Amino acid sequence: MPSVALPSNVEAERSVLGAMLCDSSAAEVGLESLRETDFSDEDKRNRYIFRAMVLLHQQHAPIDPQMVNGQLVNMQLDQLAGGLPYLKDLIDAVINPDNIDLYIEMVHEQSVLRQLLLKTQEIQKSYADGVDNIGDFITRSNDEITQIAQKRVVQGMKDAAEVAANVKREMEEKAKRDNARGVTGLETGYAVLDEYTHGWQKGDLVILAARPSVGKTAFGMNLAYLASFKNKVPVGFFSLEMAADRVMERLIASRSCVPNDRIQTGTFLSGKDKGKIAAAIEEISATKLYFDDTPNCKLGDLVAKATKLKKTHPDLGLIVIDYLGRIRYSDKVDMANHQQEVGYISGALKSLARQLNVPVICLAQLNRSVENNDDKRPSLANLRDSGNIEQDADICLLMYREDYYTDQGLSVKNKFQRKMEAKDKGADDAPSAPSPEEKKKSGDTSKTTIMVAKNRNGKTGNFDLMFQKSFSRFTEPTNEFQEKQAAMYRSADLEYFDPES
Repeated sequence: MPSVALPSNVEAERSVLGAMLCDSSAAEVGLESLRETDFSDEDKRNRYIFRAMVLLHQQHAPIDPQMVNGQLVNMQLDQLAGGLPYLKDLIDAVINPDNIDLYIEMVHEQSVLRQLLLKTQEIQKSYADGVDNIGDFITRSNDEITQIAQKRVVQGMKDAAEVAANVKREMEEKAKRDNARGVTGLETGYAVLDEYTHGWQKGDLVILAARPSVGKTAFGMNLAYLASFKNKVPVGFFSLEMAADRVMERLIASRSCVPNDRIQTGTFLSGKDKGKIAAAIEEISATKLYFDDTPNCKLGDLVAKATKLKKTHPDLGLIVIDYLGRIRYSDKVDMANHQQEVGYISGALKSLARQLNVPVICLAQLNRSVENNDDKRPSLANLRDSGNIEQDADICLLMYREDYYTDQGLSVKNKFQRKMEAKDKGADDAPSAPSPEEKKKSGDTSKTTIMVAKNRNGKTGNFDLMFQKSFSRFTEPTNEFQEKQAAMYRSADLEYFDPES
Protein backbone atom coordinates (compact mmCIF):
# COMPACT_ATOMS: atom_id res chain seq x y z
CA MET A 1 0.00 0.00 0.00
CA PRO A 2 1.58 3.35 -1.05
CA SER A 3 2.42 5.73 1.78
CA VAL A 4 0.28 8.83 2.13
CA ALA A 5 1.66 12.20 3.16
CA LEU A 6 0.48 12.94 6.68
CA PRO A 7 -1.61 16.09 7.11
CA SER A 8 -0.19 19.24 8.68
CA ASN A 9 -0.75 23.00 8.82
CA VAL A 10 2.69 24.54 9.17
CA GLU A 11 1.38 28.11 8.92
CA ALA A 12 -0.98 27.53 11.86
CA GLU A 13 1.92 26.04 13.86
CA ARG A 14 4.00 29.15 13.16
CA SER A 15 1.10 31.42 14.12
CA VAL A 16 0.73 29.61 17.45
CA LEU A 17 4.42 29.95 18.26
CA GLY A 18 4.54 33.58 17.14
CA ALA A 19 1.54 34.47 19.34
CA MET A 20 3.17 32.70 22.30
CA LEU A 21 6.39 34.70 21.79
CA CYS A 22 4.45 37.99 21.63
CA ASP A 23 2.04 37.57 24.53
CA SER A 24 2.48 35.83 27.90
CA SER A 25 -1.28 35.04 28.14
CA ALA A 26 -1.18 33.41 24.71
CA ALA A 27 1.85 31.41 25.87
CA GLU A 28 -0.11 30.09 28.86
CA VAL A 29 -3.01 29.05 26.62
CA GLY A 30 -0.72 27.36 24.10
CA LEU A 31 1.20 25.42 26.73
CA GLU A 32 -2.05 24.28 28.37
CA SER A 33 -3.71 23.22 25.11
CA LEU A 34 -0.96 21.63 23.02
CA ARG A 35 1.71 18.97 23.28
CA GLU A 36 4.97 18.66 21.33
CA THR A 37 3.51 15.77 19.34
CA ASP A 38 0.79 18.10 18.02
CA PHE A 39 3.47 19.74 15.85
CA SER A 40 4.16 17.88 12.61
CA ASP A 41 7.45 16.71 11.13
CA GLU A 42 6.85 18.96 8.12
CA ASP A 43 8.94 21.71 9.75
CA LYS A 44 10.74 20.27 12.78
CA ARG A 45 11.90 23.75 13.83
CA ASN A 46 8.42 24.35 15.26
CA ARG A 47 8.58 21.23 17.40
CA TYR A 48 12.00 22.14 18.80
CA ILE A 49 10.88 25.67 19.68
CA PHE A 50 7.77 24.41 21.45
CA ARG A 51 9.93 21.94 23.42
CA ALA A 52 12.13 24.85 24.56
CA MET A 53 9.02 26.79 25.64
CA VAL A 54 7.80 23.84 27.72
CA LEU A 55 11.14 23.61 29.54
CA LEU A 56 11.16 27.36 30.23
CA HIS A 57 7.62 27.13 31.59
CA GLN A 58 8.63 24.31 33.93
CA GLN A 59 11.46 26.57 35.21
CA HIS A 60 8.97 29.45 35.70
CA ALA A 61 11.05 31.49 33.26
CA PRO A 62 9.55 34.07 30.86
CA ILE A 63 8.89 33.04 27.27
CA ASP A 64 10.37 35.56 24.83
CA PRO A 65 12.72 35.30 21.82
CA GLN A 66 15.92 35.74 23.86
CA MET A 67 14.94 33.19 26.53
CA VAL A 68 13.72 30.66 23.96
CA ASN A 69 16.91 31.01 21.90
CA GLY A 70 19.02 30.58 25.03
CA GLN A 71 17.13 27.41 25.90
CA LEU A 72 17.65 26.10 22.36
CA VAL A 73 21.40 26.77 22.72
CA ASN A 74 21.43 24.81 25.99
CA MET A 75 19.66 21.96 24.21
CA GLN A 76 22.12 22.24 21.29
CA LEU A 77 19.16 22.69 18.94
CA ASP A 78 19.59 26.38 18.09
CA GLN A 79 20.97 25.71 14.63
CA LEU A 80 18.33 23.06 13.81
CA ALA A 81 15.61 25.38 15.10
CA GLY A 82 16.71 28.36 12.99
CA GLY A 83 17.99 30.49 15.87
CA LEU A 84 16.97 34.11 16.47
CA PRO A 85 16.25 34.85 12.76
CA TYR A 86 13.48 32.23 12.64
CA LEU A 87 12.08 33.34 16.00
CA LYS A 88 11.82 36.90 14.64
CA ASP A 89 10.10 35.58 11.51
CA LEU A 90 7.52 33.89 13.75
CA ILE A 91 6.79 37.16 15.54
CA ASP A 92 6.53 39.12 12.28
CA ALA A 93 4.01 36.61 10.91
CA VAL A 94 1.55 37.17 13.77
CA ILE A 95 -1.33 39.53 13.02
CA ASN A 96 -3.17 39.29 16.34
CA PRO A 97 -2.07 37.15 19.36
CA ASP A 98 -5.70 37.17 20.55
CA ASN A 99 -6.48 34.71 17.74
CA ILE A 100 -4.40 31.99 19.36
CA ASP A 101 -7.46 29.85 20.12
CA LEU A 102 -8.18 29.64 16.40
CA TYR A 103 -4.56 28.78 15.61
CA ILE A 104 -4.52 26.10 18.31
CA GLU A 105 -7.69 24.51 16.96
CA MET A 106 -6.21 24.35 13.45
CA VAL A 107 -3.00 22.72 14.74
CA HIS A 108 -4.92 20.29 16.93
CA GLU A 109 -7.28 19.21 14.13
CA GLN A 110 -4.34 18.24 11.93
CA SER A 111 -2.66 16.47 14.85
CA VAL A 112 -5.73 14.32 15.55
CA LEU A 113 -6.08 13.52 11.85
CA ARG A 114 -2.44 12.41 11.72
CA GLN A 115 -2.90 10.19 14.78
CA LEU A 116 -6.02 8.68 13.22
CA LEU A 117 -4.24 7.85 9.96
CA LEU A 118 -1.24 6.39 11.82
CA LYS A 119 -3.56 4.28 13.98
CA THR A 120 -5.33 3.06 10.85
CA GLN A 121 -2.01 1.98 9.40
CA GLU A 122 -1.17 0.24 12.67
CA ILE A 123 -4.53 -1.59 12.62
CA GLN A 124 -3.92 -2.70 9.03
CA LYS A 125 -0.48 -4.02 9.97
CA SER A 126 -1.93 -5.83 12.98
CA TYR A 127 -4.53 -7.44 10.72
CA ALA A 128 -1.85 -8.47 8.22
CA ASP A 129 0.09 -10.15 11.03
CA GLY A 130 -2.94 -12.33 11.79
CA VAL A 131 -6.09 -12.00 13.89
CA ASP A 132 -7.15 -14.71 16.34
CA ASN A 133 -10.57 -13.32 17.18
CA ILE A 134 -12.37 -10.94 14.80
CA GLY A 135 -14.74 -9.69 17.54
CA ASP A 136 -11.90 -8.74 19.89
CA PHE A 137 -9.95 -7.17 17.02
CA ILE A 138 -12.92 -4.97 16.07
CA THR A 139 -13.59 -3.99 19.69
CA ARG A 140 -9.98 -2.98 20.35
CA SER A 141 -9.70 -1.13 17.05
CA ASN A 142 -12.95 0.73 17.64
CA ASP A 143 -11.86 1.72 21.17
CA GLU A 144 -8.48 3.00 19.96
CA ILE A 145 -10.01 5.04 17.15
CA THR A 146 -12.70 6.42 19.48
CA GLN A 147 -10.06 7.54 21.99
CA ILE A 148 -8.28 9.47 19.26
CA ALA A 149 -11.50 10.97 17.88
CA GLN A 150 -12.47 12.21 21.35
CA LYS A 151 -9.35 14.39 21.37
CA ARG A 152 -10.61 16.28 18.35
CA VAL A 153 -12.41 19.21 19.93
CA VAL A 154 -10.30 21.78 21.71
CA GLN A 155 -12.57 24.26 23.45
CA GLY A 156 -11.84 27.08 25.80
CA MET A 157 -14.09 27.79 28.74
CA LYS A 158 -17.38 29.50 27.91
CA ASP A 159 -18.22 32.69 29.73
CA ALA A 160 -21.49 33.12 31.60
CA ALA A 161 -22.98 35.42 28.96
CA GLU A 162 -22.49 32.82 26.21
CA VAL A 163 -24.00 29.99 28.27
CA ALA A 164 -26.91 32.17 29.41
CA ALA A 165 -27.62 33.18 25.80
CA ASN A 166 -27.73 29.50 24.78
CA VAL A 167 -30.17 28.70 27.58
CA LYS A 168 -32.37 31.68 26.66
CA ARG A 169 -32.48 30.55 23.04
CA GLU A 170 -33.43 27.01 24.07
CA MET A 171 -36.18 28.34 26.34
CA GLU A 172 -37.62 30.43 23.53
CA GLU A 173 -37.58 27.45 21.17
CA LYS A 174 -39.32 25.26 23.75
CA ALA A 175 -41.93 27.94 24.41
CA LYS A 176 -42.96 27.77 20.75
CA ARG A 177 -43.89 24.11 21.09
CA ASP A 178 -47.06 22.61 22.53
CA ASN A 179 -45.57 22.53 26.00
CA ALA A 180 -48.57 22.79 28.31
CA ARG A 181 -47.40 19.76 30.34
CA GLY A 182 -43.82 20.99 30.61
CA VAL A 183 -42.42 18.23 28.37
CA THR A 184 -39.13 19.47 26.92
CA GLY A 185 -37.80 16.15 25.65
CA LEU A 186 -39.26 13.02 24.09
CA GLU A 187 -42.68 12.09 25.47
CA THR A 188 -42.41 8.92 27.54
CA GLY A 189 -45.99 7.81 26.90
CA TYR A 190 -46.89 8.12 30.59
CA ALA A 191 -48.08 11.53 31.83
CA VAL A 192 -46.98 10.86 35.41
CA LEU A 193 -43.48 9.87 34.26
CA ASP A 194 -43.27 13.01 32.13
CA GLU A 195 -43.94 15.03 35.30
CA TYR A 196 -40.70 13.69 36.76
CA THR A 197 -38.51 13.69 33.64
CA HIS A 198 -40.13 16.37 31.43
CA GLY A 199 -39.67 13.71 28.75
CA TRP A 200 -36.57 11.73 27.83
CA GLN A 201 -33.73 14.24 27.47
CA LYS A 202 -30.99 14.07 24.83
CA GLY A 203 -27.70 12.76 26.16
CA ASP A 204 -29.22 11.21 29.30
CA LEU A 205 -28.48 7.69 30.50
CA VAL A 206 -31.53 6.15 32.19
CA ILE A 207 -31.19 2.96 34.23
CA LEU A 208 -34.38 0.89 34.68
CA ALA A 209 -33.76 -1.80 37.32
CA ALA A 210 -35.80 -4.60 38.88
CA ARG A 211 -35.53 -8.15 40.11
CA PRO A 212 -35.98 -10.90 37.48
CA SER A 213 -39.59 -11.45 36.31
CA VAL A 214 -40.91 -8.20 37.80
CA GLY A 215 -41.59 -6.87 34.28
CA LYS A 216 -38.62 -4.68 33.31
CA THR A 217 -38.38 -6.11 29.77
CA ALA A 218 -42.10 -5.51 29.23
CA PHE A 219 -41.81 -1.98 30.59
CA GLY A 220 -38.71 -1.25 28.49
CA MET A 221 -40.55 -2.53 25.42
CA ASN A 222 -43.56 -0.32 26.23
CA LEU A 223 -41.27 2.71 26.63
CA ALA A 224 -39.56 2.04 23.30
CA TYR A 225 -42.83 1.62 21.43
CA LEU A 226 -44.58 4.63 22.97
CA ALA A 227 -41.58 6.88 22.34
CA SER A 228 -41.62 5.99 18.65
CA PHE A 229 -45.43 6.02 18.33
CA LYS A 230 -46.10 9.30 20.13
CA ASN A 231 -43.10 11.28 18.89
CA LYS A 232 -42.92 9.84 15.35
CA VAL A 233 -39.19 9.17 15.65
CA PRO A 234 -36.92 6.15 15.10
CA VAL A 235 -36.13 4.10 18.21
CA GLY A 236 -33.52 1.36 18.53
CA PHE A 237 -34.22 -1.65 20.77
CA PHE A 238 -31.25 -3.90 21.60
CA SER A 239 -32.55 -7.21 22.95
CA LEU A 240 -29.50 -9.11 24.21
CA GLU A 241 -31.47 -11.80 26.02
CA MET A 242 -34.60 -12.42 23.95
CA ALA A 243 -35.07 -12.96 20.21
CA ALA A 244 -36.70 -10.10 18.32
CA ASP A 245 -39.64 -12.36 17.40
CA ARG A 246 -40.41 -13.01 21.07
CA VAL A 247 -40.20 -9.29 21.85
CA MET A 248 -42.58 -8.60 18.97
CA GLU A 249 -45.05 -11.19 20.28
CA ARG A 250 -45.13 -9.32 23.59
CA LEU A 251 -45.54 -6.02 21.82
CA ILE A 252 -48.45 -7.36 19.77
CA ALA A 253 -50.07 -8.65 22.95
CA SER A 254 -49.58 -5.25 24.56
CA ARG A 255 -51.19 -3.35 21.70
CA SER A 256 -53.99 -5.84 20.96
CA CYS A 257 -54.83 -6.85 24.56
CA VAL A 258 -54.83 -10.49 23.46
CA PRO A 259 -53.01 -12.72 25.99
CA ASN A 260 -49.40 -13.37 25.06
CA ASP A 261 -49.70 -17.16 25.45
CA ARG A 262 -52.43 -17.26 22.79
CA ILE A 263 -50.28 -15.24 20.41
CA GLN A 264 -47.31 -17.54 21.04
CA THR A 265 -49.27 -20.72 20.40
CA GLY A 266 -51.75 -19.40 17.85
CA THR A 267 -54.49 -21.43 19.52
CA PHE A 268 -57.84 -20.44 21.05
CA LEU A 269 -57.93 -17.28 18.96
CA SER A 270 -61.42 -16.01 18.25
CA GLY A 271 -62.32 -14.01 15.19
CA LYS A 272 -62.33 -10.91 17.36
CA ASP A 273 -58.83 -11.77 18.66
CA LYS A 274 -57.52 -12.13 15.11
CA GLY A 275 -58.96 -8.76 14.16
CA LYS A 276 -57.34 -7.08 17.16
CA ILE A 277 -54.00 -8.73 16.38
CA ALA A 278 -54.16 -7.62 12.74
CA ALA A 279 -54.89 -4.04 13.83
CA ALA A 280 -52.01 -4.14 16.34
CA ILE A 281 -49.56 -5.42 13.73
CA GLU A 282 -50.61 -2.67 11.34
CA GLU A 283 -50.16 -0.05 14.08
CA ILE A 284 -46.73 -1.38 15.09
CA SER A 285 -45.55 -1.65 11.48
CA ALA A 286 -46.25 2.05 10.99
CA THR A 287 -43.71 3.01 13.65
CA LYS A 288 -39.95 3.36 13.23
CA LEU A 289 -38.85 0.67 15.67
CA TYR A 290 -35.57 -1.10 14.92
CA PHE A 291 -34.47 -4.31 16.66
CA ASP A 292 -31.11 -5.96 17.21
CA ASP A 293 -31.21 -9.31 19.01
CA THR A 294 -27.54 -10.31 18.94
CA PRO A 295 -27.09 -12.41 22.11
CA ASN A 296 -24.44 -11.32 24.64
CA CYS A 297 -23.44 -8.44 22.38
CA LYS A 298 -19.99 -6.92 22.83
CA LEU A 299 -19.79 -3.30 23.85
CA GLY A 300 -17.85 -2.28 20.75
CA ASP A 301 -20.41 -3.93 18.47
CA LEU A 302 -23.32 -2.30 20.30
CA VAL A 303 -21.70 1.14 20.05
CA ALA A 304 -20.95 0.59 16.35
CA LYS A 305 -24.54 -0.48 15.59
CA ALA A 306 -26.04 2.42 17.54
CA THR A 307 -23.72 4.85 15.77
CA LYS A 308 -24.68 3.41 12.39
CA LEU A 309 -28.38 3.69 13.28
CA LYS A 310 -27.88 7.36 14.19
CA LYS A 311 -26.02 7.98 10.93
CA THR A 312 -28.79 6.30 8.93
CA HIS A 313 -31.53 8.04 10.93
CA PRO A 314 -30.29 11.47 12.11
CA ASP A 315 -33.60 11.99 13.92
CA LEU A 316 -33.04 8.92 16.12
CA GLY A 317 -35.06 9.58 19.26
CA LEU A 318 -34.18 6.86 21.76
CA ILE A 319 -32.10 3.73 22.36
CA VAL A 320 -33.30 0.98 24.72
CA ILE A 321 -30.94 -1.82 25.80
CA ASP A 322 -32.12 -5.05 27.45
CA TYR A 323 -29.98 -5.48 29.47
CA LEU A 324 -26.72 -4.28 31.07
CA GLY A 325 -25.67 -7.66 32.48
CA ARG A 326 -25.64 -9.18 28.97
CA ILE A 327 -23.18 -6.68 27.51
CA ARG A 328 -19.63 -7.99 27.30
CA TYR A 329 -16.56 -5.83 27.00
CA SER A 330 -14.44 -8.43 25.22
CA ASP A 331 -13.63 -12.13 25.19
CA LYS A 332 -9.97 -11.57 25.99
CA VAL A 333 -9.70 -8.30 27.90
CA ASP A 334 -9.41 -9.38 31.51
CA MET A 335 -10.77 -6.74 33.87
CA ALA A 336 -9.62 -6.95 37.48
CA ASN A 337 -13.16 -7.98 38.42
CA HIS A 338 -16.67 -8.04 37.08
CA GLN A 339 -17.61 -4.83 38.89
CA GLN A 340 -14.83 -3.01 37.09
CA GLU A 341 -16.12 -4.29 33.76
CA VAL A 342 -19.71 -3.25 34.52
CA GLY A 343 -18.46 0.17 35.62
CA TYR A 344 -16.57 0.58 32.35
CA ILE A 345 -19.64 -0.44 30.35
CA SER A 346 -21.98 1.95 32.18
CA GLY A 347 -19.51 4.78 31.58
CA ALA A 348 -19.33 3.87 27.89
CA LEU A 349 -23.15 3.92 27.62
CA LYS A 350 -23.22 7.42 29.13
CA SER A 351 -20.60 8.50 26.61
CA LEU A 352 -22.68 6.94 23.83
CA ALA A 353 -25.74 8.95 24.90
CA ARG A 354 -23.67 12.15 24.85
CA GLN A 355 -21.94 11.42 21.55
CA LEU A 356 -25.14 10.50 19.68
CA ASN A 357 -27.13 13.17 21.55
CA VAL A 358 -29.99 10.76 22.25
CA PRO A 359 -31.39 9.35 25.50
CA VAL A 360 -30.29 5.80 26.27
CA ILE A 361 -32.41 3.57 28.52
CA CYS A 362 -30.54 0.53 29.81
CA LEU A 363 -32.27 -2.19 31.80
CA ALA A 364 -30.43 -3.67 34.78
CA GLN A 365 -30.97 -6.22 37.52
CA LEU A 366 -31.25 -5.56 41.23
CA ASN A 367 -29.19 -7.89 43.39
CA ARG A 368 -30.60 -10.35 45.90
CA SER A 369 -29.82 -8.06 48.81
CA VAL A 370 -33.15 -6.34 48.13
CA GLU A 371 -34.78 -9.38 49.76
CA ASN A 372 -33.14 -8.30 53.03
CA ASN A 373 -34.89 -4.93 53.01
CA ASP A 374 -37.63 -4.80 55.62
CA ASP A 375 -40.35 -3.87 53.11
CA LYS A 376 -38.68 -5.45 50.05
CA ARG A 377 -38.66 -2.08 48.34
CA PRO A 378 -35.45 -1.58 46.36
CA SER A 379 -32.97 1.26 46.73
CA LEU A 380 -29.96 2.44 44.73
CA ALA A 381 -27.76 0.29 46.99
CA ASN A 382 -29.41 -2.78 45.42
CA LEU A 383 -28.13 -2.05 41.89
CA ARG A 384 -26.25 -5.16 40.87
CA ASP A 385 -22.48 -5.33 40.35
CA SER A 386 -21.34 -1.72 40.49
CA GLY A 387 -21.82 1.62 42.17
CA ASN A 388 -20.65 3.16 38.90
CA ILE A 389 -24.11 2.49 37.47
CA GLU A 390 -25.66 4.93 39.92
CA GLN A 391 -22.85 7.42 39.33
CA ASP A 392 -23.10 7.36 35.52
CA ALA A 393 -26.90 7.41 35.29
CA ASP A 394 -28.84 10.65 35.01
CA ILE A 395 -32.06 8.88 36.03
CA CYS A 396 -32.50 5.64 37.98
CA LEU A 397 -35.94 4.00 37.90
CA LEU A 398 -36.53 1.06 40.26
CA MET A 399 -39.54 -1.27 39.90
CA TYR A 400 -41.45 -2.85 42.79
CA ARG A 401 -44.42 -5.23 42.62
CA GLU A 402 -45.97 -6.30 45.90
CA ASP A 403 -47.58 -9.42 44.41
CA TYR A 404 -44.13 -10.54 43.19
CA TYR A 405 -43.30 -11.16 46.86
CA THR A 406 -46.83 -12.15 47.89
CA ASP A 407 -46.67 -15.06 45.46
CA GLN A 408 -43.46 -16.20 47.13
CA GLY A 409 -44.80 -15.70 50.65
CA LEU A 410 -42.19 -13.02 51.31
CA SER A 411 -44.19 -9.81 51.40
CA VAL A 412 -44.16 -7.77 54.57
CA LYS A 413 -47.50 -6.43 53.47
CA ASN A 414 -48.97 -9.92 53.81
CA LYS A 415 -50.35 -8.39 57.00
CA PHE A 416 -52.90 -6.75 54.74
CA GLN A 417 -53.99 -10.08 53.29
CA ARG A 418 -53.94 -11.73 56.70
CA LYS A 419 -56.00 -8.97 58.23
CA MET A 420 -58.52 -9.09 55.43
CA GLU A 421 -58.82 -12.86 55.73
CA ALA A 422 -59.33 -12.48 59.46
CA LYS A 423 -62.42 -10.39 58.90
CA ASP A 424 -65.73 -12.16 58.94
CA LYS A 425 -66.37 -13.66 55.55
CA GLY A 426 -69.09 -11.73 53.79
CA ALA A 427 -68.53 -8.56 55.80
CA ASP A 428 -69.69 -5.49 53.93
CA ASP A 429 -66.35 -3.72 54.04
CA ALA A 430 -64.24 -6.73 53.04
CA PRO A 431 -63.17 -6.58 49.40
CA SER A 432 -64.15 -9.55 47.31
CA ALA A 433 -61.55 -11.40 45.27
CA PRO A 434 -61.84 -10.92 41.51
CA SER A 435 -63.59 -13.68 39.62
CA PRO A 436 -61.67 -15.71 36.98
CA GLU A 437 -63.60 -13.85 34.27
CA GLU A 438 -62.66 -10.46 35.77
CA LYS A 439 -59.00 -11.52 35.93
CA LYS A 440 -59.18 -12.65 32.31
CA LYS A 441 -60.61 -9.31 31.17
CA SER A 442 -58.05 -7.32 33.14
CA GLY A 443 -55.08 -9.30 31.86
CA ASP A 444 -54.28 -10.35 35.46
CA THR A 445 -53.53 -6.78 36.48
CA SER A 446 -50.83 -6.06 39.03
CA LYS A 447 -50.02 -2.70 40.61
CA THR A 448 -46.38 -1.80 39.99
CA THR A 449 -44.60 1.01 41.78
CA ILE A 450 -42.01 2.92 39.76
CA MET A 451 -39.49 4.55 42.09
CA VAL A 452 -37.63 7.54 40.66
CA ALA A 453 -34.64 6.96 42.94
CA LYS A 454 -32.28 9.35 41.15
CA ASN A 455 -33.08 12.27 38.89
CA ARG A 456 -30.12 14.48 38.18
CA ASN A 457 -32.24 17.32 36.82
CA GLY A 458 -35.57 16.87 38.55
CA LYS A 459 -37.49 15.56 41.51
CA THR A 460 -37.49 12.04 42.91
CA GLY A 461 -40.49 10.09 44.18
CA ASN A 462 -42.79 7.15 43.44
CA PHE A 463 -45.78 6.56 41.21
CA ASP A 464 -47.94 3.58 40.29
CA LEU A 465 -48.58 1.91 36.95
CA MET A 466 -50.86 -1.04 36.25
CA PHE A 467 -49.06 -4.07 34.81
CA GLN A 468 -51.40 -6.27 32.81
CA LYS A 469 -49.17 -9.32 32.90
CA SER A 470 -51.01 -11.40 30.30
CA PHE A 471 -50.70 -8.53 27.84
CA SER A 472 -47.18 -7.34 28.81
CA ARG A 473 -48.77 -3.91 29.02
CA PHE A 474 -48.26 -1.01 31.43
CA THR A 475 -50.98 1.61 31.81
CA GLU A 476 -51.62 4.50 34.15
CA PRO A 477 -54.19 3.76 36.90
CA THR A 478 -57.52 5.51 36.80
CA ASN A 479 -58.66 7.84 39.59
CA GLU A 480 -61.33 5.27 40.42
CA PHE A 481 -58.67 2.61 40.98
CA GLN A 482 -56.69 4.87 43.29
CA GLU A 483 -59.79 5.59 45.34
CA LYS A 484 -60.61 1.86 45.62
CA GLN A 485 -57.06 1.09 46.71
CA ALA A 486 -57.27 3.68 49.47
CA ALA A 487 -60.67 2.34 50.58
CA MET A 488 -59.33 -1.24 50.76
CA TYR A 489 -56.49 -0.21 53.02
CA ARG A 490 -58.77 1.90 55.22
CA SER A 491 -61.10 -1.09 55.64
CA ALA A 492 -58.15 -3.04 57.06
CA ASP A 493 -57.13 -0.15 59.33
CA LEU A 494 -53.89 0.19 57.38
CA GLU A 495 -52.34 3.30 55.93
CA TYR A 496 -52.62 3.47 52.17
CA PHE A 497 -49.26 3.92 50.47
CA ASP A 498 -49.63 7.12 48.51
CA PRO A 499 -47.22 7.08 45.56
CA GLU A 500 -46.88 10.86 45.79
CA SER A 501 -45.86 10.80 49.45
